[in-house]
Amino acid sequence: ARMAFNSSAALAERGFEHPPARRLPVDLNHLHNQTFGDRKLQREVLRLFVLHSADQIERLRAAIAPEERREAAHALGGSARGVGAFSVAYIAAEIELSRGPIVGRLKALDAAIVAAQGFIRDFLAE
Repeated sequence: ARMAFNSSAALAERGFEHPPARRLPVDLNHLHNQTFGDRKLQREVLRLFVLHSADQIERLRAAIAPEERREAAHALGGSARGVGAFSVAYIAAEIELSRGPIVGRLKALDAAIVAAQGFIRDFLAE
């Protein structure tokens, strides 16, 4: 419980609410603000996020050293925050801050990524 408290405090310092509110896999208001409402830019940023997130998940799974894991989680969290995939960003931040096993967090991350990618696929199909 002590580690969870420390992680929660560290996440709060990074601007994450705890627990994260129920929300869409991608916050379209955030994306709209980040891209100044430019629909073409939104589509490009989301395409890049899908590619980048797949690369970072691969790096995260292959990481042997804790530093490698932290770097991959940090990169994933940053790109997720940029597009408004806040659930992905929150879980990535938990993994980045974790000093112990992350098996459960990886399962949660997989679910959040699948949800975000499905949402993005639908968005890009419009």
